[in-house]
Amino acid sequence: MIDLRLGRWQDVLSDVEDGSVRLILTSPPYDNAREYEGTAEPVDFGELARFVLRVLMPGGVLAMVLDGAVNDGELSVTPFRVICDWAALKGWRLLQVLAYGRNGAPGRYEGRFRRDHEPLVVFVRDGAPHVCEKDRIADRAAYGRQHGPFTGRARDGSLRGQSSVREDAFDRRHRGSLWLYGAVGHGSDPSADTGHPATFAEAFARDAVTVWSNPGDLVIDPFAGSATVGRACIDLGRSFIGAERVGPCPSCGSTRAGPCSCDREWVNYYAIGMQRLVQQSIFGIGASA
Repeated sequence: MIDLRLGRWQDVLSDVEDGSVRLILTSPPYDNAREYEGTAEPVDFGELARFVLRVLMPGGVLAMVLDGAVNDGELSVTPFRVICDWAALKGWRLLQVLAYGRNGAPGRYEGRFRRDHEPLVVFVRDGAPHVCEKDRIADRAAYGRQHGPFTGRARDGSLRGQSSVREDAFDRRHRGSLWLYGAVGHGSDPSADTGHPATFAEAFARDAVTVWSNPGDLVIDPFAGSATVGRACIDLGRSFIGAERVGPCPSCGSTRAGPCSCDREWVNYYAIGMQRLVQQSIFGIGASA
């Protein structure tokens, strides 16, 4: 099931069954940092937390990219406030805060450093172990068995120095807290070419869905945008439900995926998402619906 719904998430996701969702992967708007086609709808994070706690199954995961706006050199504390408020709620626990890394825009950044990451906040619903299959995105180790820092060979050729680590530690290098994807630019990741102004890397969505869910599980994105999460779910054999509130132009009714022809130059983000779901993936996996 792949289902991208047009409307506010509070309305179009109200029928999602309690305890049915394995993973919520999303990046909500914050601090009114952007207007989408002249409109901005501040997120009620208390309302969002209640929804997440209702629909996540025991052991379900929320993975949320949430940054804070910078105005006149002052960084918003929105992500920190949300983390503290949500961690105090019963029913789940804050697992950790990772870093979704992408190259920031060039510039002098007087008095501060360029931001090359956004917080990736991970909560786990109480009641069962959560899915966390790190091996699925692990890399081959950069060091060999006979040349690595943890082991060597004795004169007789036998391996030594492995008593304190797992055998497969010499074959796999698990990712740490920095999930780095570089610049999400034109030609390097399809997210940049959708026409949506705020996307994350398709490779990131694939990695997150791969680690925190299993084939056949239901994944939700309440702020679907260009449907990057849905595209990943198609490729990886997960079910997906998403919500996107910006649809056809209210002036001319254009349903095209891109700017319409009227003076408003409205962009139909819902149509962009629907188009994304039927296109061929850059990872060589066919479209599905």
